[in-house]
Amino acid sequence: MQWKIAATLPGLQGTQSLGFAGPVSGVCNQIFMVAGGANFPGSPPWQGGKKKFYNEVFLYACKGDTLQLLNQQATLPYPISYPACCTTAKGVFYAGGENENGISAKAWLIQWDNETQKIIFNNLPDLPVPVTNAAATVIENIVYVAGGETTMQATAQWQCLDLNNTKDGWKQLADIPHAVSNMVLAATDDDQIILAGGRKKNKNGISDLYAEVYAYSPSHNKWESKAPLPYALSAATGISYKNGKLLVFGGDQGTTFHQVETTLAAIFTEEDEIKKQELIRKKNTLLSQHPGFSKEILQYSLASNTWKATGKIPFNTPVTTVAVKYGNCVMIPSGEIKAGVRSPYILELRLK
Repeated sequence: MQWKIAATLPGLQGTQSLGFAGPVSGVCNQIFMVAGGANFPGSPPWQGGKKKFYNEVFLYACKGDTLQLLNQQATLPYPISYPACCTTAKGVFYAGGENENGISAKAWLIQWDNETQKIIFNNLPDLPVPVTNAAATVIENIVYVAGGETTMQATAQWQCLDLNNTKDGWKQLADIPHAVSNMVLAATDDDQIILAGGRKKNKNGISDLYAEVYAYSPSHNKWESKAPLPYALSAATGISYKNGKLLVFGGDQGTTFHQVETTLAAIFTEEDEIKKQELIRKKNTLLSQHPGFSKEILQYSLASNTWKATGKIPFNTPVTTVAVKYGNCVMIPSGEIKAGVRSPYILELRLK
């Protein structure tokens, strides 16, 4: 595996790029796209910083071994971050996500017109329920959307939309074995779909992080339990590649995440103001000293139903983004590298 920084996202209004969590990303007609997302342009969230959502679109063409930013002024229909998205033969699909107005049910297909050198936005049927932090994949122009969070809870929803016949709308399929968001979802080359890890928000404010792995068969509309991840993992990225294999890059193993959630829950119930302020300082210290995320690369083989570690990411590992196949490479654009901190880089992995 050969890693490098393929490009640095441009800054906005002449500022240095901060990067974005939860961007829309994919490939259409050989054009690589990174759009939308969210960051904290002022102060970090534990200092009262406000999250900002974006609709800017950055388009890249591959020139030899480099990514070249196209001089295009394009925007998404509205700011959005944390949608489910995937690359299809028809264009880049994305659905759901969130912005300052709340969680969205909207779904879109983005296409690139080589003649006009413009992007085209095609409105698709709304998701049955608005969700954020869901995941998407595709098999033969049928897109599948898994789980995600509503305003109240994580869901076990599993649904598909035929891009060749969108008028029929979304079809509800067999529920995922448990409610989940922030998972890795990928279709294998033998038309099975692997769902790995993720998390579920609970009413007490403490999330469950999952090591569970499932395979879905479209022909049987059935989920089957598989060998679990070596450890619970949330918000990782992943791709499938030849011979029914899955690569999972980094992710959050949840140690700091759970400490922050536990401290927040204690703050919520603490009545003594002095103790509450101590807890707030503890929470802020945990966030400001966040160690970053796992650098480990895990490989799963569907044939042998086994996991193994297969390398390390030599950069700060981004989470809450997507891994995108682009030619012979895998691109991991932007994402979050520590609590409240984004990466401005597009990482490139070349598989030998």
